[in-house]
Parts: sequence; structure tokens; C-alpha cells
Amino acid sequence: MGAETYKQAFKYENLVRIAFDCPRGMRNGADLCVMQNAMTMEDGKTHAKHLGSFDKQFEKVKGYTSKALIKLSKTKPYSAEKDFFLDLDSKINWVGTTAQLMTIVVTALDKVIELRK
Repeated sequence: MGAETYKQAFKYENLVRIAFDCPRGMRNGADLCVMQNAMTMEDGKTHAKHLGSFDKQFEKVKGYTSKALIKLSKTKPYSAEKDFFLDLDSKINWVGTTAQLMTIVVTALDKVIELRK
């Protein structure tokens, strides 16, 4: 696993942890390994049978990301930008790669940081 994969996956973890105000762990998918597994499977670098197919893992990550965006749209101070987060959520169904999903994650995380100031 490369440093870039780790950094990207960490952004995903941060978004989920902020949305659910929770510690790192498998609950709500708040662990970077969820995204890392999808990224490495997409690159063909792992074939862990317990994870299932790339499609299965990717759908799981998309689901966790969607739930995080919906949660942010309902939680202060982020609910001030409710439509922003719900618009990002509506785009999740159309992404087909982890890079596309990470664009949504990074956009949401940037907005969260902006709203925390």
C-alpha cells in the first residue's frame, strides 16, 4: 500500500468520523481500511476472499459515504449547507471508481473544514 492510498483513505475516515462524531472503527465504516481495501482491489493488488469482489467492497464504501453525507446535512453546523451535502450524496450513485468517489469525499471534507472555522 502506497503513501498516497493511505492519505486518500485517511480523508475518507476523517469524513465519516466527523459526520458520526465517533472514534475510528468499523461502525459506520469509520476506518481507513474500508476505503484502502476498495482502492487496492480496484488496482488488482489484493484478492482477499473475505472482502468479496471489488464491486461488493466499493458498494459498501459508497453506502458509508452516502450515510455520512446525509448525517452531515442534518447536523449543526454542517446543516447550514444541507443542500450542498445532499447534492454530493446524489452524485454517489453515478461514480464508478474510487478516484471519483474520493473527489466527492474531498469536496465534502473541504466544506466541513470551512464550516468549522
